[in-house]
Amino acid sequence: METPSTRSGVLILRVWVESGREDGFRARIIQTVDGQQEPPTAVSRTGDALAAVRTWLDELLERDG
Repeated sequence: METPSTRSGVLILRVWVESGREDGFRARIIQTVDGQQEPPTAVSRTGDALAAVRTWLDELLERDG
């Protein structure tokens, strides 16, 4: 019988509209995996925000318990 994973993570993506930016917004990203918080980051391009979410999710799914 397989033991369920207790792995967990939180990603907060706070976005606000800001004129004068390439994509018209800024985002602050706060993330944790298994209780380990990474330093906050900021992005202003859609691709960078999507990459941050993908990296966080990949780390959460790949990390050994």
